[in-house]
Amino acid sequence: MLGAGGFKTAHPGWLTLFAAPESGLGSCPREKVAVKRPFHKIYPPGSSRAPGKYVIGRYVVADEIPKLFREANVLYWAGPLLEFAYNYIDHCIARSTDPPPFTIPRLRFVEAGLALSYSQAPSDSNQKSKGCPPRAGFLLEELIGDDDNRNFIKYIHNMDCNPLLDEDEFGYDIAAFLACTQHIQYVKTGGLAFISDYQGACHISIFYIDISIEILCSR
Repeated sequence: MLGAGGFKTAHPGWLTLFAAPESGLGSCPREKVAVKRPFHKIYPPGSSRAPGKYVIGRYVVADEIPKLFREANVLYWAGPLLEFAYNYIDHCIARSTDPPPFTIPRLRFVEAGLALSYSQAPSDSNQKSKGCPPRAGFLLEELIGDDDNRNFIKYIHNMDCNPLLDEDEFGYDIAAFLACTQHIQYVKTGGLAFISDYQGACHISIFYIDISIEILCSR
């Protein structure tokens, strides 16, 4: 297992698509991915809810798949929200007579997709007409950090708009920029939404940004 957060576990996996796209997630056979599944914590009867003192429990399919669809949908809309902030920044730079005194980092979200596991076709002809229901769901994400998580950084917590990093720490400039994008998104959407819980890694001079699938709404 790659790790476990508060709501999802992440496992190493490989993705091969029979009809692979020319670029993006799944364009290469056996592409390394992070396979994520939601979970709930099961505490032993009579025990305290101390951190780490629980067993990972899985949701039934009827509950698991809607959770995964919701998270994938948030990832889908997070991309345009970040692009919206970049468009505003580029517009302001184009109208200014002087270039900014710092470099604007170019970030992107990890690519992701949903995968459903189906049971084998039933031998009963009456059941075949109903189709095979999915037995599990997975959120597949482009793997960041690979097997080395030393460069994985959490920039902004979902309960605080200030950067988590100090000014002298590596990645602070990225965290400060992401805080700026939050302000742009919040103001320009009329206080409706902004992306939160930014985290990511640097790999081959490209910053890959992930979120914990959370967009906060003020209304």
